Amino acid sequence: MTTPRPHPALCLHARGPRKSCDRAARLRLRAVRQMIAIGSVLLVFCSWAFSLSNSQGERSSPGDGTGSEAIENDGVPVEVDGRPILVIYARIGGFSPPERARAIEERLIALGQKSDIAVELIHAQDHGTWTEIVAGSDRIMGITEADANAAERKRPELAAEYTEIIRQVVKQYRLDHTWQHVLEGVIYTALATVGLAAAIVILFLIRRRLHPKTQRWLEGLEVEDGVHSLGPRMWRYLGPAVVSVSRAFLWLFLLTLLQAYGTLVLSFFPATKYTSYQITNWLFSELALFGKVLIGYIPNLILIMVICLVTSYLIKVNKYFFGEIRDQRVTIHGFYPDWAEPTAKLVKFLIVAAAAIVIFPYLPGSDSPAFKGISVFLGVLLSLGSTSAVAHGVAGTILTYMRAFQIGDFVRIGNDVGEVVEKTLLVTRICTQKKEVVTVPNGTVLGGVVINYSAEGKHRGVIFHTVVTIGYKAPWRQVHELLISAARATEDILRDPAPFVLQTALSDFYVAYELNAYTAKPGKMQETYSVLHQNIQDGFNEAGLEINSPHYLCLRDGNQTTIPRNYLAHDYEPTTFNFREINGNQPTGQQG
Repeated sequence: MTTPRPHPALCLHARGPRKSCDRAARLRLRAVRQMIAIGSVLLVFCSWAFSLSNSQGERSSPGDGTGSEAIENDGVPVEVDGRPILVIYARIGGFSPPERARAIEERLIALGQKSDIAVELIHAQDHGTWTEIVAGSDRIMGITEADANAAERKRPELAAEYTEIIRQVVKQYRLDHTWQHVLEGVIYTALATVGLAAAIVILFLIRRRLHPKTQRWLEGLEVEDGVHSLGPRMWRYLGPAVVSVSRAFLWLFLLTLLQAYGTLVLSFFPATKYTSYQITNWLFSELALFGKVLIGYIPNLILIMVICLVTSYLIKVNKYFFGEIRDQRVTIHGFYPDWAEPTAKLVKFLIVAAAAIVIFPYLPGSDSPAFKGISVFLGVLLSLGSTSAVAHGVAGTILTYMRAFQIGDFVRIGNDVGEVVEKTLLVTRICTQKKEVVTVPNGTVLGGVVINYSAEGKHRGVIFHTVVTIGYKAPWRQVHELLISAARATEDILRDPAPFVLQTALSDFYVAYELNAYTAKPGKMQETYSVLHQNIQDGFNEAGLEINSPHYLCLRDGNQTTIPRNYLAHDYEPTTFNFREINGNQPTGQQG
């Protein structure tokens, strides 16, 4: 950006009460609201800052039509008390433009400190190829044809202009740098300091008086029940947020006071007066730019509000529609009611994601490099850190629509058997028969084997089975009857369908009998099996059949029977061996 040629006028005139637990809950709620409000204010300011920086970048971009020749002919300004008064463009002899500017600045300050040289003595002298500006016999500066060409002016015109500027600058310098002016600056600074301190004290006194009253008023709104008017209800929810926003604006106003104080104090002294003007001009220019950006952003803000409104209504329609399906007031062929809630969450996520994608280009600062860098960083972070979570989430979605099990079903997942107590997008939790809650990732569930005992148990009943091995000596029909009787004697075994027995193996020493029985209560697996086994033992003992397989021989050497004593007769005696002689006096053993 080129430095404009100073004009004399610009150089000379630029100035510029419930229970304690309820109270604690209310305080926590208020703190959360305040944090949300403060975060919203900070987010808004950050967004506008992004937008402002983006606008500044566009404004100062190299493609704004400024030619390369103008950039090369910027020149070096000569400053007095921090204020540029004229510009040096060309070299003279071995002196570069910065060296010439410093030398001219020193001569002007020295001339301003001399009160014996009148400003009327400052004039220009033409020497043919260059022009000198002198004060009496003291040389101030020289102007060459190169300076005039770079300034796009004629040398006499440029010399006359610079002569008038130097006169006014020297005159103003002598007026500003007096003890009276410095004393006035000190007095004004003291008065400004007192005024600032008084303003801060008054501001905090007002805050100290209003804050307790506001808190009591808000607590009164929270205590009141049955408030149906719109005003109190709105203040009940918006009051804490408004208080938090006002607190943020209080500190912003305090910073504004400090900035105004600093700018005002700098303007009291000649060495910093121009710096004060620069700060003020920069501040008002930035505020004007901010206002311009704010006004220009209003159409985008309206569009964002419309998108948010449409998104809100779509979420409500989504919730209502799938709620009707869940409650079976609306039926869709092939769509089960238990799919309604997870489908509603999935559709809600898609609606919000689509709204965020549509809104993103209209956010302030969305095109700035910082915003893009943050977006890329978050995308990479989520991609690298959530691979396992995404896999489990996809598995949870697949399991939902597979309908492998529902909450309350009695299942076996791997080695864990129990009731499903929770089914989320990432994990499944089951409560085992030992009352242990086991958390299984959905990826493991999808990759393993799931046995659902409740799926068929709700209809005809699920089959429980157990195997007993009985020797060949026992009649198999009697064994069948005893096993079926034991099943019927068990409380949770269904009579219809009837239990049945399968002979699954004919081994070397025994027959394997498998008892199959239906039950509608698979959750009582442990109790049912325990009672069934007890009934099997009692039935066989009462019938006098021993469950003595696998290798307990029928030919015994006088051992006690395996049937418990309370099932035996009072005169029961273990069998013994008898010997008799047959076929040539060869002894033969016989159990007797």
